[in-house]
Amino acid sequence: MLRTLLPALALSLSSITWAQLPMVDITLVDNGASELEVRVRPDGDFDEFFASIVFTIRWDAASGANLDQVAQVTPVSLYMPVIKSGPETDAGGYRYQIFAGFGTNALSAFGENWTAGNEVVLMTIPVVNGTSFFEIVNDSWTGDVNNNGDYYVSLNGQDRTGVIYQLNTGVRVEGTLGAGFSVHPNPSAGPVMLDLNIPADVQVALVEWLDASGRLVRADRITGRGAVRFPVDVAGLERGTYMVRLTSDGQVSTERVVLR
Repeated sequence: MLRTLLPALALSLSSITWAQLPMVDITLVDNGASELEVRVRPDGDFDEFFASIVFTIRWDAASGANLDQVAQVTPVSLYMPVIKSGPETDAGGYRYQIFAGFGTNALSAFGENWTAGNEVVLMTIPVVNGTSFFEIVNDSWTGDVNNNGDYYVSLNGQDRTGVIYQLNTGVRVEGTLGAGFSVHPNPSAGPVMLDLNIPADVQVALVEWLDASGRLVRADRITGRGAVRFPVDVAGLERGTYMVRLTSDGQVSTERVVLR
C-alpha cells in the first residue's frame, strides 16, 4: 500500500522529535484558469524531509469532466513530485482520482523552508470536458483497503496528517473542451467503434486502454483530423471494466468501457 512504502527510510532521517514536526493540512482552490490548485498548510516551520503524500479528488461522474495532467513548479516539483495513482474511477455516482507523491530530498536542499500557517502550492491540474463541483475527500470509497486513497502526509517518516480544510465547500470549475470521443456499443461483447473528434491542428492522437488496476493493456496511434471513426478488435482483452483514454495535443478525455 502507498502508506507502507517508506518505513525503512525513517531510520536514516533526522533525529527531530515528534513534537517538533508540524501537522500538514490540505485544500483545493479554483485558480481561475479552468484549473484546480492543491495547497498544503503546515502549522509549524519545516525544512526537512517531506516523505510522502496521498489524497483524492472527487467530483460528479455525470458531469463528464476529467482531470488533465499534473503541473508543478520548482522547488516543489523537486522535493515532492506528485503523480496520478491509477486511472479515474467511477463509483456511487462520483468520479475519483487518487494522487500520490514521494519525496527524495529535504526542502533545505533546495533552499526551501515552510513557514507556520502559510499555504504552499503543491500542484495544479486542468479540468477538461465538463463543469463540476470538485473536492478533496475522505469517504467510504477512499477508505476502502482496495483504494487506499484517504488523505495522508508523512514528514521525516512520521505520520503528520492534518485536516482537509474547506471540506464542505469544495470548488466549482468549468473545464475547457478537450479532444472528445465516444465508444459504442458499450457494454460490448465484441468489436467496438471509437468515434473521435480530433482538433484540426493535431496530426496524431493516442488512444490507451487501462484495466481496472490501471495497467496499460493496449495503445493505438490514430492519424486524422476532425471526425474520425476507428474500429477496435477487443478479442485479446479480458472481460471487465476498462478506462479508455484519448490524448490529443496535450488534452485528455476518458471513457469507461465494459467488455462482456
